[in-house]
Amino acid sequence: MCIRDRVQGDIILGNTIGFLGLKQHQLLDSESGYKAKHRHDLLKSSDGNFRPVDHEFAPDGSLYLCDWHNVLVGHMQHSARDPLRDHKHGRIYRITYPSRPLVKPAKIHQASLETLFENLTLPEYRTRYRTRRELRGRDPGEFFPVLQKWDASLDPKSPRYEHHLLEVLWVTWGLNDVDETLLKDLLDAKDPRVRAAAIHVLRYSGHQIKDQAKLLQKTAADKSTRVRLETAVATSWLTPRKGLPVLETIASQATDNWLKPVLETATSHLQGQEVKGDAVEELRKPTSPLKGEALILFKKGAEVYSREGHCITCHQPDGEGLPAAMFPPLSKTKWVNGSEDRLIKLTLHGLLGPIEIKSKKYPGQVPMTAFKQLPDEELAAVLTYVRNTFGNKAPMVTPAKVKEVREATKTQPSFYAPTDLLKEHPHK
Repeated sequence: MCIRDRVQGDIILGNTIGFLGLKQHQLLDSESGYKAKHRHDLLKSSDGNFRPVDHEFAPDGSLYLCDWHNVLVGHMQHSARDPLRDHKHGRIYRITYPSRPLVKPAKIHQASLETLFENLTLPEYRTRYRTRRELRGRDPGEFFPVLQKWDASLDPKSPRYEHHLLEVLWVTWGLNDVDETLLKDLLDAKDPRVRAAAIHVLRYSGHQIKDQAKLLQKTAADKSTRVRLETAVATSWLTPRKGLPVLETIASQATDNWLKPVLETATSHLQGQEVKGDAVEELRKPTSPLKGEALILFKKGAEVYSREGHCITCHQPDGEGLPAAMFPPLSKTKWVNGSEDRLIKLTLHGLLGPIEIKSKKYPGQVPMTAFKQLPDEELAAVLTYVRNTFGNKAPMVTPAKVKEVREATKTQPSFYAPTDLLKEHPHK
């Protein structure tokens, strides 16, 4: 098997933090869900401002990559008027494989219906996607007779036969006129992925399929956990009277790490109950040996830490960070347990540059966000929290201390460099 065939179905991820470039991952089944396995780094830039924010495959198979090229990374962390925003630079790259000819673009615009249906059998996903978009704009009166003729011409022995039928189903779904007979046939397809995809259509077509609940009751007993997962999601849109018996059928069988929370959420919804708290909710109700003012700050800090776009995003619920993505840990580090002045400074003004934490070197190409917008009490609270969880143990940080450091560093122009902070406050 050539490399071209092996990489079909892979996903390409643009990374702008730590690693600047495109990573290619193999997508693998994992119980009823999926997992990714890193295949290789497809593209990497040494330019510290390289920001691959969008990439698309063109009809000829070439890969277009948009480089936003900016010293800033996110929008939520930085003002739209931040003077560091670069409004002048940016690039678009076109990537090809020189030793192999490009794909001949399929005719879509003004193509005949017969040609469009044949496009649905092509291996290029984006071609099929654009074709479905075109078909949705065609006259249904002319559409269905040709579709039925083309459908009948498909070879049942083809290894992709069920997938071709699924494409037909998606086209009828796009016209808001789901082919009910075809839908029911695909609910009995040999390939569990096709059965799961058919349930996805059934989920949105209850206004057209009268026996929707009956069909879901059948798929609830499917041997595939992925099919049962899709069934649970679809069932959550039924009335409690119709839906709860379906969920009971799913619950009577084995679940996995993907299906279990979906089933719990769907059941709670139909029962009119709140879903049990997840790890983040548990994080907001932490326990600590601290007392008095320190305990009050600790609990408040747990809430600040877990806010969207705040500490938890990079450093994670367990404080271990994401070292592979160059997000360092907070657990049991000198940077957290050491000088409170140093910790307050880097939290107020951010951090940019190479840093070593727990014997691992981080390039620091992307800055740690400055959180000077936090009030003194909230900043003191979150620092008290991180200094007394994740295996850390250090004195509380008071709002008065934060106010003192904020005033003393008000002329700090931008991010601190780790080397400069260590000169001011070396590790003990």
